[in-house]
Amino acid sequence: MTRKTENRKAGVRTGLTWGGRDSMAFTLIEMLVVLGMLGILMAAAFTGIGQARARARVTKANAEVRELMNAWLSYEAAYDDWPVQMTGDDLEATKANLSELLGGSDDKVVYLHAQLSGDAFRDPWGTPYHFHLVDQSSGSANQTRESFGASVTFPNRNR
Repeated sequence: MTRKTENRKAGVRTGLTWGGRDSMAFTLIEMLVVLGMLGILMAAAFTGIGQARARARVTKANAEVRELMNAWLSYEAAYDDWPVQMTGDDLEATKANLSELLGGSDDKVVYLHAQLSGDAFRDPWGTPYHFHLVDQSSGSANQTRESFGASVTFPNRNR
């Protein structure tokens, strides 16, 4: 079954032929092959992006812990005291606990430039940072040395 036109110019494809392949259209098989190749390329690209995002979160958390510790140590060097009094052995990095570091002191000096999320300084996974007090007693009974350590947990790090 063919459809032809009478005034056909040489080299111009105006008619459709169903028996022979005289059409400019794609077949269903050609379209499926192209879509399959695009799907494979997109899957390869998105797995690389996911791994890069996971590595970026770990790097960001390490940088934030370093920044938090530098701010804490800078405050301690300036005032020879901790910016907050510890009532236990664990301290959550909330706005109230970090107010001295965020410029809430009388001097209005900002030691920590942090974006708070929900009134807490949170890691990239949404968990607030914590400080843990480590009591390191020396040999003499009346001399103790306190030190702080910041911790960050990496949930589902191997996923």
